[in-house]
Amino acid sequence: MTTRKAIAVTLMFAMTAVTVPSLTAAPQANGILGGTAINEAQKPYTDYRVDLRDVATMQIVATKMLDAQGNFSFGTLTPAKKYKVELFNIKENKVVCEEGPYTLTASALTKSDVDINCGRNPAVYFITAAAVAAAAIALGVRSKSQ
Repeated sequence: MTTRKAIAVTLMFAMTAVTVPSLTAAPQANGILGGTAINEAQKPYTDYRVDLRDVATMQIVATKMLDAQGNFSFGTLTPAKKYKVELFNIKENKVVCEEGPYTLTASALTKSDVDINCGRNPAVYFITAAAVAAAAIALGVRSKSQ
């Protein structure tokens, strides 16, 4: 083989390897992000969808309807990106609330416990109710003793 042919063959293989990344790069695993919106959405859940927003670009990259139990799941997500989950009321044409951002990593490709609840913590309601009850009791005791 002449030097020119050897160079031509080498260049051909190099160009093929560059243009066909699947031959040179290992496949990247995809992530899954899912959860529930039952704390915020009301039945029928078909009135709601969940939008997945890429935080870096602020673009909606996927949309899913809630299932009959108020759950959602997004698959084939790129790890190392940050995503926000938005609950959207279709009838009212507005975003109800958002949760996140969530980042999937190579060591944690699945996050299936997202709970869309608009930042509300149910424990806060119980603590507030207990504080109000304690204040009412204290005020009631004071007014009886006066």
